[in-house]
Amino acid sequence: MTGGLATGVLAYDLGGSSLRVAVVSRQGDIEKMVRLPLEISRSTEGEFEVDPAIWWQAFQDACGQLQQQGADLGRVKAIAGCGFTRTQVPIDAQGHVVHPAITFQDSRGAGVLQRFLGRVSPEVSRRLPNLNPYHPIARMLWLQAEKPDVWAKVKMVIEPKDYLNLQLTGQACSDRISQNMLAEFFAALEGDRDTLDALAIAPALCPEKRSPFSQVGVVREGLPEALAMLAGKPVLCGSTDTWGCVLGSGGLNPGAGYGISGTSDVFGVITETQFKSDGLISVQWGPRQWQLGGPTQGAASRLQWAADRFCKGQSIEDMIEWAFESDRTPPLFLPYLDGERTPFWDADLRGAFVGLDGAHEPRDFVRAVAEGINFLARIILERAEAAAGRPVDHLCLSGGLANNTVLCQLKADILGRPIFVPQASESGLIGAASLACSDSGQISEITQRIMAKGIWYTPDAALQDIYDERFEIFKEAGDALESISHRISRSKAPLSRSLNGKNQ
Repeated sequence: MTGGLATGVLAYDLGGSSLRVAVVSRQGDIEKMVRLPLEISRSTEGEFEVDPAIWWQAFQDACGQLQQQGADLGRVKAIAGCGFTRTQVPIDAQGHVVHPAITFQDSRGAGVLQRFLGRVSPEVSRRLPNLNPYHPIARMLWLQAEKPDVWAKVKMVIEPKDYLNLQLTGQACSDRISQNMLAEFFAALEGDRDTLDALAIAPALCPEKRSPFSQVGVVREGLPEALAMLAGKPVLCGSTDTWGCVLGSGGLNPGAGYGISGTSDVFGVITETQFKSDGLISVQWGPRQWQLGGPTQGAASRLQWAADRFCKGQSIEDMIEWAFESDRTPPLFLPYLDGERTPFWDADLRGAFVGLDGAHEPRDFVRAVAEGINFLARIILERAEAAAGRPVDHLCLSGGLANNTVLCQLKADILGRPIFVPQASESGLIGAASLACSDSGQISEITQRIMAKGIWYTPDAALQDIYDERFEIFKEAGDALESISHRISRSKAPLSRSLNGKNQ
């Protein structure tokens, strides 16, 4: 294929909080786009899951709305997408979903994972340092132990965008990037029959792995009316929303860092060869592109939490503007409301405000939340840079929060690195659409084209010493409160009492 985007690529970006579907032109412009809100349910026990049928219905609805806007889906040459990851969709031999998808925030497998590790050699933990409650294996162990009737039906475990591709084509497969954690897990256990027997999870549950640029199949006949015009169109494999956003924001080049600030934050650096660091995920993203970093538990979700508690009814944008009008020094915020993934992988961490005084107002807590998210990102960035042996030249930022100029400048100031935000705000869609006319050897050309247009945010030198000191205190506070977090998360709530003080 030649360079540039194919005319009429139908691109999708499936996130935890929304599905975006668009027709992207040959020049990389979004001609028509539909965004439909989604949500992930959370039980009172802290379990996160969603029925994948909701995603498929949303995709159909989005295609119908695109047609209402005047988009001619019969002219699209391919369908390509990306989707949120660290989420398991179990399907049976017929491709039917047998249990709701267990999503990236979920740590329900912590207990059964510990029981598994107690049954195998201590050497296994050393060989599998990233095996934690957020790992796909922990979710599978939970399903195996807690719902054996369901587990008996599981033929394969796929990712969210793989589910959409399956509905479109009837073919179940995935990409190498999405499957990296499971591939590394089973590679580490190769030949260890005792551990594999104790695990009782076959590598065959993993789907076939392909390049993000490869074709899954073509859109099948007989789909609902909104999709009928797509029949016979090729569907490309795609990859994670992180990979798509980094490609579409210009960040998939060695020497650059990347950040995706959406519902959660994802941060890392890109290098030509592989480097490793405790708590960070190392994955090959292209022929000369390795990423070292990983996802946190929250970004916009943390700001929405702050909005709900400190300024009910305000939008995040108005709340941020209001918070940064204050000249008071805010407290420090440890953003571990649901445990934390990168770089701690600790489901029992808990959040905290540190350094409160009587003058603090609601807006100061909001600013503390915004700073805390970025202090955590700086921990990830500095660990990755230390492993790579050099600082990044800049960071390419995408995601919903990249549209807020105040937050972009804050990120540049706290990270101490120039921040590039591409002109096209929907970087996941742009990255996905790029798959339709390129191959893995053209990644540099794609990113260079994207970086030709955008906005740069430069760190404010006057704030460097202030944020450096606050960052050091943030790290010390996290270390000091770690054991207290664990005790609190495991403690039982006191018994409720009636208003008159008498037990009922």
